[in-house]
Amino acid sequence: MLSMQNVSRIYRTETIQTHALNDFSLSVNAGEFVAVTGPSGSGKSTFLNIAGLLDQFDEGEYSIDGVSVKGLSDNQLSRLRNEKIGFIFQNYNLIPDYSLFDNVDMPLRYRGFNGKERKRRIEEALEKVGLASRMNYLPSQLSGGQQQRVAIARALAGEPKLLLADEPTGNLDSLMARQVMELLHDLNKDGATIIMVTHDPDQARSVPRNVQIIDGQMTDHRVYQPQSVSASVESEAELA
Repeated sequence: MLSMQNVSRIYRTETIQTHALNDFSLSVNAGEFVAVTGPSGSGKSTFLNIAGLLDQFDEGEYSIDGVSVKGLSDNQLSRLRNEKIGFIFQNYNLIPDYSLFDNVDMPLRYRGFNGKERKRRIEEALEKVGLASRMNYLPSQLSGGQQQRVAIARALAGEPKLLLADEPTGNLDSLMARQVMELLHDLNKDGATIIMVTHDPDQARSVPRNVQIIDGQMTDHRVYQPQSVSASVESEAELA
């Protein structure tokens, strides 16, 4: 699904060079759920931007769903990104004056789907996140956790090959964060391939595969037999 081999990204100024990624390699198979962790400035955001075709790389090879991105034009990259990748952002990035339906509809319009196909995708995506009955609400009428679910529905509506989640629970309280994580785990069980950048070690440990980035390189790679999010909540209640 995703393959990076010896990828490097160097930011240059007149006086210094910063290696945001340095000879970085990672392969993610279809259906995997991978958590990416690391301290601030480690290269997590650079990795996510390259994976999402939002930034270029200087050396190495990167392919997504069997398509090599090296040498593609901006238009080709944009088309590949729209067709293959769904994004889930920390800050939701919903349009406040648009209904939930219209927020989910926006990226579908850019892809040229007809009205009937867009309606089908929007309703199915909102149904998956439990908000089909509120599709005419505005974002301001929802909780933070519900707004993040809309953002997930927007990503799902494009039927992407890969979901990239950037700190998806970073702005949520612990209860809402657990609910969003349960949704992501359910989507993964249904076959979604997910890469999630997170600063939360407990959430990372709930994911089957962990990758740690430090100084632009993969320094730790673990495979867990994760405890379910709901089971973790029960254990916390017992300890309390």
